[in-house]
Amino acid sequence: MGFRNLPTDEARPIAGLIESRQGQVSSMALASGGAVDFMLMAFAAGESVSEEEYFGDTLYQVVEGMADVVLPDRRVAVAAGEAFMVPAHIPHAVEGYEGSAFKIMQLTIPEERK
Repeated sequence: MGFRNLPTDEARPIAGLIESRQGQVSSMALASGGAVDFMLMAFAAGESVSEEEYFGDTLYQVVEGMADVVLPDRRVAVAAGEAFMVPAHIPHAVEGYEGSAFKIMQLTIPEERK
């Protein structure tokens, strides 16, 4: 496992590495397998990820726009530059704040197997 799909020739804004497409959620793996799953995602206006549950803690960082992380008991607004962590085994969804487009990084660290 290692990083992929990241610039090595010059620094670039992370939000510019992925484009929103009408009616879609676009995703790009930045690292996967092994110790972490690291994704960059672009959500068109009105798009969302339905409720999911991960087997590890998941960190979300909004890189453009604003998103809502929808938990069983509350909704948390996360603005560009902000981060929010959802503990393992907590079902949650991710959607644009008031239906808007946004870009977000998702980093999941699977629980250690015992």
